[in-house]
Amino acid sequence: MKKNILRTIFFALLVVFLLSEAASVQAFSFAVLGDTQKFNTSRKGSLRKAVNRISASGADFTFMMGDFCSGKKCAKKLRRWKNAANLLFPDVYPVHGNHDAVSSGNWQSTFNPPFNGPSGYIGWTYSFDFENSHFVVLDSSRSKWHIINSNQRAWLEQDLAASAKENIFVFFHEPAFPVSKKIGNSLDANPSDRDALWEILDGHNVTAVFSGHEHLFYRKKIDSSVFSGAQNSIYQFTVGNTACYAHPKPRRSVEYYYRQKSYLLVEADGDQITTKLYSPNGALLNTFSFAK
Repeated sequence: MKKNILRTIFFALLVVFLLSEAASVQAFSFAVLGDTQKFNTSRKGSLRKAVNRISASGADFTFMMGDFCSGKKCAKKLRRWKNAANLLFPDVYPVHGNHDAVSSGNWQSTFNPPFNGPSGYIGWTYSFDFENSHFVVLDSSRSKWHIINSNQRAWLEQDLAASAKENIFVFFHEPAFPVSKKIGNSLDANPSDRDALWEILDGHNVTAVFSGHEHLFYRKKIDSSVFSGAQNSIYQFTVGNTACYAHPKPRRSVEYYYRQKSYLLVEADGDQITTKLYSPNGALLNTFSFAK
């Protein structure tokens, strides 16, 4: 009789513990902005409109997928970009784009990103945790364009191996599997390095990968039909046009695409992920949910 009572108490306490652990994991959301080379500071500009909508949405933080600016005086344009997006700061995590010709000091003082990346990439490559998720930002343009090199890949392998988080989200500017104008002008330009990177991502069964570079939005599932030898499927979300010009429609298969200006809101509730694509005016364009 006494053993039965103790067993009942034990299981009751276990249930309470498990419920409290589940309740302690809070749902959250983050936004993803695409390339903004053609941004202006006007209130009617697509960047300012998207920023206002994201701020009002209550998103916990924002990723900007690179190519903040282009051409001469990029550092000056970056300061203008920060002013236009001031409602989102300080919770903006930058991804370095191939046109972002700014110094490390300028980059770090503008964004103050985490400084835990590999040697030579401090402030450009980094990771952090939030709730039940791990976030990693890689640099596809610093050493040279179209490559995430072995230095970063070695750091990435160690970083992911050390994480026990339920979700893993990875961000870099140039897509691994482009579908439009940037075919041959993305990470696919160096296929052996691209494949070495994807083997790490696939081996750790990351939740999703986000890129920019191609000036459109598309969702593409990367599985063994796309990447030979893949053991898992990973969604590649390319968010490439928030304040830019549109690239042509995809020439390779995708699940969904939208060419005009947009931004993405990602909601994470446990392992349930929901993406919502919006126009800068706030029109809901597409909703997609999945779980790993």
